[in-house]
Amino acid sequence: MAFLNLFDQRKLWELAEKIPLEPLSERKSIYDALGLVCAEDVLAPEDIPPKARSEVDGYAVRSRDVKGASVERPSLLTRVGSIVVDEVPQFELNPGECAYIPTGAILPKGADAVVMIEYVEESGNYVEVFKPAAPLENVVSPGEDMKQGDIVLKRGQRITPQVVGLLSYLGKLEVQVYRPLKVFVAATGNEIVEPTQVPNLGQYRDANSLTVWSMLKERGFYAHRGSIIRDELENIHEVINKATQNYDVIVLTGGSSAGIRDLVVRAVDEAGGTVLAHGFTIKPGKPTVIGIVKDKLFVGLPGHPMSCFVSASLILMPLLRRLQGENVKPMPLLKARLRTAVFSRIGVEEWIPVRLSYEEELWAEPVFSKSGMVSSMVRNEGFLRIPPECEGMEPGEVVEVLLL
Repeated sequence: MAFLNLFDQRKLWELAEKIPLEPLSERKSIYDALGLVCAEDVLAPEDIPPKARSEVDGYAVRSRDVKGASVERPSLLTRVGSIVVDEVPQFELNPGECAYIPTGAILPKGADAVVMIEYVEESGNYVEVFKPAAPLENVVSPGEDMKQGDIVLKRGQRITPQVVGLLSYLGKLEVQVYRPLKVFVAATGNEIVEPTQVPNLGQYRDANSLTVWSMLKERGFYAHRGSIIRDELENIHEVINKATQNYDVIVLTGGSSAGIRDLVVRAVDEAGGTVLAHGFTIKPGKPTVIGIVKDKLFVGLPGHPMSCFVSASLILMPLLRRLQGENVKPMPLLKARLRTAVFSRIGVEEWIPVRLSYEEELWAEPVFSKSGMVSSMVRNEGFLRIPPECEGMEPGEVVEVLLL
């Protein structure tokens, strides 16, 4: 077992390499592929656009005919027609001629530029042009958007609404995608009760497993939430064993730290599993467990709600996305100025909930809360990162914030 520095992502990916989960793929209609991960490189079937098109409403011209045009000395051209968006022009521009053209329409033969309508004035069949146009100005050339054979969607790319639109535009109505990992999620703890119950003193309704379950569903994973598990080694062991029969990933919240009743690590051992890492150098979220049980991934998240949320956001989700076949990029950190001083301990990468406001520049206001306070999860809009080599930060200092 080893402590890992989360933001050295190479070490997190090294863990992924040790987990024997191979993502399976299947053919999906683009109507059902949203949120899934592409399992193939998708190529452009043809040049897009196939012919030169106008970027603006204006007049198709020969650039040499409007060279040097100005308000004082406009170029006078003869209008020989109007082009319709959904038709191919059947005429050719000769010297001194132009044609009206709307955005997206195909240029006629002979034309190599478009003058925006703001810079012309019509008078009968004549058009005065008050501005020169360089060759290909306001024109999209054939294949400028996509050339036949170009990779327009890479394997490992998540299918977003924009991707669905692109595939539809190309006439690609099916795409090879990775099947969503099946994830079992459950909370452990004698003090945890179902959300439908009225808790006694010393008991708490389950927030953690619902939070993690929702995060998984939001990202397109198949997630099932199990019943709350009592803090008994036999119970935890039994749940893990059963879950490995039907799921790719088992996630338990609570029971991962070093307390006398924290039995998750022992249950993994009892099930014949291997613990790859127990503890990450982040705060909150340190007592996170990563292991393998019967060739399935096991993840133990902390029981403290904020710790559970941070660990799920920064460790669980990137790891699952990687195992799903997605090309996971580093999470972007925004720059902001700190409103209030914060203090930290050297050697730990700390993440502090913050609210954000904009007053000529972005400001981050720490949301300080005591252990166990759940409301801070919805009062914050991001996490301030304090690097492990830093003891704290002063008001007005530029800091890094992970936007939620």
